[in-house]
Amino acid sequence: MKTIHHHPEKNKHLCSGCDDCCHYIAVEIDRPASKKDYQNIIWFLLHKNVKVYIDWDNNWYLEFITPCQLLNRQGLCDDYPSRPKMCRDYHQDDCTKYNQKPAEKISFSSAEAFKRYLKRKKINWEFKK
Repeated sequence: MKTIHHHPEKNKHLCSGCDDCCHYIAVEIDRPASKKDYQNIIWFLLHKNVKVYIDWDNNWYLEFITPCQLLNRQGLCDDYPSRPKMCRDYHQDDCTKYNQKPAEKISFSSAEAFKRYLKRKKINWEFKK
């Protein structure tokens, strides 16, 4: 059974079992600095259920949109008492459902969207053909 945590000083309804955080994995990546880096991001974005975003601190992330295998039909963790340390360490105050703004400042869900961004920024990302 999922424990509901209350934080009266902030939002008293945090973690009501919405399971938003259990549907993706986001891994910080180096900020792209070369044509090879830009090409790698384009390659990432050519895959299904992958997103790249820049957070409000200008950190870059590679996100895999994939649900945790421990979620049951109600969207709750079937092994909550033994959940991984990563889940235990997650601060619900950082939950995107309850924040005033999304986690990402800029988000790319396709290679084409990223290429448009590079064009607007006047970044030369293409290798000579």
